[in-house]
Amino acid sequence: MFALETSVAEIFVRGTVVYVALAVVLRLIPKRHAGNLSPYDLIALIVVGNVASSAIIGEAKSITDILLLLVVVLGWDYAINLAEYYFPRLRRISQHTPTLLIHNGVLLKENLCKEKLTEEELLASLRKKGIAGIEEVNQAILETDGEISVIEKK
Repeated sequence: MFALETSVAEIFVRGTVVYVALAVVLRLIPKRHAGNLSPYDLIALIVVGNVASSAIIGEAKSITDILLLLVVVLGWDYAINLAEYYFPRLRRISQHTPTLLIHNGVLLKENLCKEKLTEEELLASLRKKGIAGIEEVNQAILETDGEISVIEKK
């Protein structure tokens, strides 16, 4: 039950490969689908939840294997967050950048298309903020966390 049944190297490699693969996939999806979590936090939550469920239903080989895999995944999450903090260039590569959707009351359709966001979805977001139409907006920005920030015209 507590004996290590898989080599530490294999656990490290498996955890690392899955983490990196998920990071690449999440970087490729439009930012509006990721929600309020950073991509790396989302990876950690997905993997931890999956590993924990395996432990609960008995698919895991041993508790030690599971705990070691959790340490590897959470360690990568922490290391990536630290690296992004100390090296802003890495953050620009690994995370999305804000996208301007409306500028001076003009809808930027090419940016909507790039973000796979429909005009109806944008208008719904504006209505939720109490804004009746695009012409009332100075700037609307799709932020890195998938939320839309709005600066109204004065």
